Amino acid sequence: MHIILTVVLAFLLVFTTILLFRKLLFEEKKISSWILKTLDNTFIIWSTSLFFYSVVFGKTTAFISSLSRSFYLLLNLFLAVAFLLVIAYVQSDKIKMLITVKKKENRSISKAAKFLIGFYAAIIFVSLLLYTSSAWLIDTFGPVNIDQLLYSMQNLSGTNTDQVFTFIDKPLIISTVITYLFVRLVQFFSNYSLKFGSGKREAKQKPKAITRFLLPFAVFTTFTASVLLSVNNVGFAQIKLYFEKSSLFEREYIDTKEVELTFPEQKRNLIYIFAESMEASYTSVELGGNQEHNLLQELTDLLDEGAINFSNTDKVGGAQQVPGTDYTAAGIVSQTSGIPLKAPTSNRNNFGDQDSYSDGEAFLPGITSLGELLGAQGYNQSFVMGSNASFGGRRTYLDQHGDYDILDVGRAVELGLIPSGYVQWWGYEDEKLFQYAQDEATRLYEEGEPFNLTMLTADTHFPDGYLADKPTPYDNQYANVVAYSSKQIADFIKWCSTQPFYENTTIIVTGDHLTMDQKFIDEYLQDYDRTIFNLFINSPIDPDSERVKNRQFTSMDLFPTTLASLNVTIAGERLGLGTNLFSNRKTIVENSTLEDIQNQLSQQSDFYNEHILKFDPDNYKSQKEEENSTTSSTTTALEETVDSVTSVDGVEANTPAVEGEPTPEVPAEENVGVVDAVIQ
Repeated sequence: MHIILTVVLAFLLVFTTILLFRKLLFEEKKISSWILKTLDNTFIIWSTSLFFYSVVFGKTTAFISSLSRSFYLLLNLFLAVAFLLVIAYVQSDKIKMLITVKKKENRSISKAAKFLIGFYAAIIFVSLLLYTSSAWLIDTFGPVNIDQLLYSMQNLSGTNTDQVFTFIDKPLIISTVITYLFVRLVQFFSNYSLKFGSGKREAKQKPKAITRFLLPFAVFTTFTASVLLSVNNVGFAQIKLYFEKSSLFEREYIDTKEVELTFPEQKRNLIYIFAESMEASYTSVELGGNQEHNLLQELTDLLDEGAINFSNTDKVGGAQQVPGTDYTAAGIVSQTSGIPLKAPTSNRNNFGDQDSYSDGEAFLPGITSLGELLGAQGYNQSFVMGSNASFGGRRTYLDQHGDYDILDVGRAVELGLIPSGYVQWWGYEDEKLFQYAQDEATRLYEEGEPFNLTMLTADTHFPDGYLADKPTPYDNQYANVVAYSSKQIADFIKWCSTQPFYENTTIIVTGDHLTMDQKFIDEYLQDYDRTIFNLFINSPIDPDSERVKNRQFTSMDLFPTTLASLNVTIAGERLGLGTNLFSNRKTIVENSTLEDIQNQLSQQSDFYNEHILKFDPDNYKSQKEEENSTTSSTTTALEETVDSVTSVDGVEANTPAVEGEPTPEVPAEENVGVVDAVIQ
């Protein structure tokens, strides 16, 4: 509201200035003409000032009403005065201009022409917004895949206002101002002609047949160029992959509903900490990271106390980031269900609270998540986050897949923990989050049932992170934020270790995805294999070193690994696309290549669309019954076939051997080959 008032004040300042100067400099016969011309000039100056303020001077409109108010108002006043002085100079009789302006007689713009101008203006605006938005997207978030882009566009509720302002500052203002100036130029040349020289002779006029098509040609050329440049920004390869088909799910997906899971008699508690943008590169070069100093000192110290870090190297490392796991909502879904989060196609799914184009359906109805599994075992579950849980559809996911008790910024206001209207960073800061988490852990323990306390930090979110009155041992703001976040998380774990529930509790710390702070990436993280950090604390399983180090895995593998860390036995050691890292089984990346998995997850999946996004329980049940019936029939046929195969000239294979001769045996591999051949 303060920003709107400041912008309106600037408009009134420019309007008043031009109104007075026009009265002094020009003879205005009609008051209505005087007012209209003043409004016209005011719009030009006012929009231009926004362009200069945000684009030329690089300031954000978020500070118009506070830190930069005086600068913004003075800029408007300066441009208004400069504009009027230029107009006065041009119209002065004391100078000779190389270019003179002459009003066309009896010339008015028809309704059809006005419609065409509006149509062309719309095309110009869309073209500019398309290109500037794609450039802003890459500059702000880094390389993004199509699913991430589409999903984010469908789920905007709860977005941080800082990101909204960065979009306003660049794409929106640039597109709006240039489109407005385009309209004014078209209107100007429709009503005025230019004379070059002293005015004794007019410049040659181009043939009308050519000039008639110049404007539409320029408009549609601009549109075509903007589309091509936008595609180039996002990446031709990414767009091409998006329209291809993948068979990964058909080959690798394991439906959690069909897997036998055995929980221990004494169920372990779970504390799961999603550390915003936490990656292994934050550690020192000596430990395997990419920093001169170890920014995760307190967390990596826990490795000496028995904590486990699954790594892609023989040092500290983590999970490879693949499409569908590369932003917060996707990180939560992938780590708690073993699948990537892909954007729905029309009428497939409802993501979030009134944020998608298909209302009334479930969020990923075909999956079974960690929250559902633990809830079915009697766990009490809470999710603590400082931001708005509705952002990115997280509230819908957590409600439908685990029925979590969510303590977000809105709930904190309802409970009186923070005052109404309280906003620090994304909602409430991590300092409060860890205080509330301690209270929540205590409450859950006192209820006497096993519990799952999940947390999502936010201070390390880009750009630059949030650091208020905290230590700054490093020159870089974001490095200081990361280092302090490491200390906060470690302090919370230390507190947990003093609590009565700790002995029977597994604590997991993991990044939700890699950082998107482009300034920090450009300066510190170039030419490095970046991975998502993870830490398993107080795990009842002590794996061999070969199962911990030099692994190639993704955050989807953390789903079955989390269950295993709770002493849950998983038949087959796989759930979704994830593999239990404590087991001897290879992950889908280890069985293939990282590039292949990344490409497959960037492609469309019919299986994902039909069985995960669009899930019909009745249809699923009937399909399973049909499959079981087919399997039963196939098994009977196999038994009969194997019996006939094991008979030789009508003599059964189990006929007693001739005395003194060994009973012939069919090697196990050959038996399998016979069965496989029959199945095929």
